[in-house]
Amino acid sequence: MNVKDLQSELCKGFVIRPTEGNGLSICTPFTYDDGDSVVIFVLPLNDGSFRVDDNGEAAFRLMTDGMSLDHGKAQSWLKSLEASHDVCWDDIDDELFAVAKSAALVAGVSMRVAECSAQMQVLSALRQERKVSDFKEQIMSVLRDIERETNVEARYDFAADPNQQIFVDAYFMAKTPISVVIATSGERLLEAELLWSMTQQISDPMRVIAVYEDMAKFSDKQLSRASYYTDKAVPWRKMPAAFHQMIKSEVTRKH
Repeated sequence: MNVKDLQSELCKGFVIRPTEGNGLSICTPFTYDDGDSVVIFVLPLNDGSFRVDDNGEAAFRLMTDGMSLDHGKAQSWLKSLEASHDVCWDDIDDELFAVAKSAALVAGVSMRVAECSAQMQVLSALRQERKVSDFKEQIMSVLRDIERETNVEARYDFAADPNQQIFVDAYFMAKTPISVVIATSGERLLEAELLWSMTQQISDPMRVIAVYEDMAKFSDKQLSRASYYTDKAVPWRKMPAAFHQMIKSEVTRKH
């Protein structure tokens, strides 16, 4: 292996162009989740140092996708970059930046900023996590309202199977008990199906109802199976009032 040839090939992954104000843009081989290259901008400062930033490109992609960067885990992650990479978060311009104290340090600082900008896309996972959490919280609020409206006691996070291994989100102690499983994942949907199968095997009259956020979250095969292997499998999106009434009717039914 020829080291110089390898170094030359690696360098081709970077394209440097001049920008306004005697600055530079560095197109790197790093990419965001959408496939666009991570581009770093270098601007000389009056004291002889250089500001190196990502022009807010990483943040723009996240915020366009509905991700808030103002608090919580996102802020904790951004603050950790200062200790781990000496890269800071500019909450005014919503961009990652670092300062190179001399021209000789620009290359290394640029690499750190580019790495953090690319890695910032992992925060999209927090957006998904928040969506799941909001969905479950909305359902739980409805279930608690139904408990108050019907005066039928509900137990939450309750082990409803004979072996006490499958926990339902709500267990209404109605004349015919009702177990509600909030299917935030395929695995959770399978647990509802397994619970229903167990009730059939032991002739338990308990009804098992699975609620999922919307049909787009699961395949047709998953939804078809869930409809067969539960008493009801219903979507939540766009029908919260109907869901409320359906669960209330199930809880108050006389047989």
